[in-house]
Amino acid sequence: MFLVVIGSADKNNNVDVKVEYEDGEVLPSARAWYLSNELHPTYDEAEPLIYFLDKYTRIIIGGSKAMAEYKKLNKGKTLLDRVTVSDIAYSMLVYESSYDVWMEEMVKEEMCATREEKKAFKSVATNKYHVQRGARLAVYADGWTSEGRDHFNALCDEIQDMMNSEELWSTLQRHWDTYSKKYHQYSYVRDTVCLIQENAVETLDQENDDDCVVFLPGDEDDLIDGEHWDDGVAMQGREKQARKTPV
Repeated sequence: MFLVVIGSADKNNNVDVKVEYEDGEVLPSARAWYLSNELHPTYDEAEPLIYFLDKYTRIIIGGSKAMAEYKKLNKGKTLLDRVTVSDIAYSMLVYESSYDVWMEEMVKEEMCATREEKKAFKSVATNKYHVQRGARLAVYADGWTSEGRDHFNALCDEIQDMMNSEELWSTLQRHWDTYSKKYHQYSYVRDTVCLIQENAVETLDQENDDDCVVFLPGDEDDLIDGEHWDDGVAMQGREKQARKTPV
């Protein structure tokens, strides 16, 4: 079993959550709750799943800005009310597909100090469910393999069962309240005045949204050279590199 430690941005916010990853599956324990009729997981058992939804699935729906707008229009609602079955399944699919390449990128970052060393690094890891970097795609093609599409549908079935279980999902909703109180309060110092903003539109998470944009692993090599992506889409002025490691 691999427990992937969160990134540095979250460490700065005193978040201490890990994403469970075992035998090619993300969050296998949580995904087994429904079939094992475990409908009331404890907060500690649920926290890795809630963290995953907050860290990854929230990006799929547009990040903190989109979530803040949703909360303005839907008082009392949370991320677990906003995300759909396909949102969660897709974030899991990307994570599982990219995991091996992310791990290799971590090795490259540790071993290679210069741009030249990074370009000379021999990459052998591949995306599990997506065509590999450099592949030419047909117009309107998304690059997901047939195996990837089948796996996405299977993930949707798993998540649908979880969300259809009122007992299980209401338990996660209660745990979200605990999670939110624990991690969604940030302190800002402005002119020596300390302000606590619990539901502010501008949060540290929002500032870090760009760091978590989901690119296919390996795309950052093109960004280093200022090139366009292989499918012809330009970066359109974005200078930040994508985060290359699962956290």
